[in-house]
Amino acid sequence: MLASLATVPVRGQSGCPDPRATNYNPAATSNNGTCQYATTSTALLLKTALASAVPETSGLVYSSQNLWTFNDSGNSPVLFKVDSTSGNVLQQVTISNFNNVDWEDITADAQHLYVGDFGNNAGDRRDLRVLRVAKSDIGTSAAVSVTAQAINFSYPDQTNFNPGINNHNFDCEAFFYANDSLHLFTKNWADARTNYYVIPAQPGTHTARLKASFNVNGLITAASLNPAGRGGALLGYTPSTGATFVWLLSDFPTTHYFQGNKRRIELPNALLIGQAEGLCFVGPYRVFVSNERLNSPFTVPQRLYSLNTSAWLAPLVPTASAARADDSFSIYPNPTSRTLRIERPQSGLALRVVLQDLQGRVVATETQAAGSSAVPEILVAHLSAGLYVLRVESAAGSFARKVEIQ
Repeated sequence: MLASLATVPVRGQSGCPDPRATNYNPAATSNNGTCQYATTSTALLLKTALASAVPETSGLVYSSQNLWTFNDSGNSPVLFKVDSTSGNVLQQVTISNFNNVDWEDITADAQHLYVGDFGNNAGDRRDLRVLRVAKSDIGTSAAVSVTAQAINFSYPDQTNFNPGINNHNFDCEAFFYANDSLHLFTKNWADARTNYYVIPAQPGTHTARLKASFNVNGLITAASLNPAGRGGALLGYTPSTGATFVWLLSDFPTTHYFQGNKRRIELPNALLIGQAEGLCFVGPYRVFVSNERLNSPFTVPQRLYSLNTSAWLAPLVPTASAARADDSFSIYPNPTSRTLRIERPQSGLALRVVLQDLQGRVVATETQAAGSSAVPEILVAHLSAGLYVLRVESAAGSFARKVEIQ
């Protein structure tokens, strides 16, 4: 008897709908933010060394086909447009009417660049601000001077402005633009969480609105939202060990970024890649990461890295056409120790089957030509026991199921 994994969802049932999660619930029709994931580590792909002009690259944004960065606190108030292939500086933009008190991140909308001058290691700043620069003022000259408008803000829950260096939760190095607002994620020295605030993307003086808090187990140094606004990333590190990580956010409702999937990916240690301070999406799933130059205990130069997050962020939710075909597929036996078979009514379509572990790595594939009557099989005897995700793809759509190898 064939054992099918197809399940008729219960209307309105909440739970974890991500097949990659260890607590995946195939009956869940809404995400309640409870998905849990196996420990996952990945390398970064080195793209290029960065120019000597940006040894303290502290933020990245990719906007209007241009990559921008800058140096952090105490440096000149200059934005650098850089070539992502060579790392060379293509343009320097000086903000003439504000100093670089502690610039920490950069984001953009269609008309403006926004520079976050909100670094606050001592917790004593009363001049927190975002500098807004009109893209139309930048032009194409190799060196240009512009003026910025200030978006001043304060935290509604800060009452102590003398907490001591690195002993509070009102530092910030990460934000992005979305839905006419700026979304800030704090660097919490005191409790290793991040607090999520929102301020208007308009010049003036504002009180930030606290929306949520999340235990990131480290210090957040950058944030970015992908172009579709459906995937986000928070970059961070652990100061005591140099551990570097990125939290990937997906399947969240509107701007409730911590109410969907939250998956931590471990990156190489700071001793290998320096202190990672900049991060930006350059496509739906591809991100760039930059690091400040490390001079002790040995030199790690400033660099630009690339990371493809599709294995963890790309949705595995069936398309409408695939959902209709979902019940037609039988995956058996499950659990299994030797072979997985995929049976379906004849459709004449070419078929591709992909088996991934819970870290998103492809461990096996199988294809079926159009018109074939063969039953696709995947040998799994050589794989370690545990949970895996099987993806079936065709022109009719795709769907995913969790399988167990014993």
